[in-house]
Amino acid sequence: MTAWPTITVVSPTAPPIPIEQAPTFTVDRPLAGLRAGIRTDSAWRSWQLIAGLWADWLERDGATVETVETKGMVGDLGATDRKHIDDLAAVTDFGIVGLGTCGSCTSFTIADAVAIEDHDKPVIALVTEEFATHGRNMANHLGHGGLKTLVLPYPLEARPDDELAAIALEYYPQALELLGVTA
Repeated sequence: MTAWPTITVVSPTAPPIPIEQAPTFTVDRPLAGLRAGIRTDSAWRSWQLIAGLWADWLERDGATVETVETKGMVGDLGATDRKHIDDLAAVTDFGIVGLGTCGSCTSFTIADAVAIEDHDKPVIALVTEEFATHGRNMANHLGHGGLKTLVLPYPLEARPDDELAAIALEYYPQALELLGVTA
């Protein structure tokens, strides 16, 4: 019997380079005396309602609240909005950024949350179920794979106000937990 030579097949691709991830931060204390920053988006009535309720509840629980409503994603208006996010991060102890419920809104929600996290501040990004994967991919792409995201039901926009209020109530404790707020 003839011995056949051995052929070794080598993978033609290099192993992936490990991606360094930015650190994440937590509040690690009660809300009393903290300044919360909430970023809303003029496009989503549902998030404006939920964020408004959360702002009231944060104040009830001892925090003060600063809000920024974005209106533009690109051009001069977009550049102004990005500056407002940096300003918000500078004057608050933590951030809540929403709402990712379409592709571009999810991209900018994640980008704005990353901007706050880049100021060494705890932050959560709110996305809906339909866009959760896109949000995680975007955070990974920006080097913030550990970015805390809170996933809300989809769709939100067509729901009546009483359903949105119930969602706000259900998810508020989860938001505080993700932020690391203590009792």
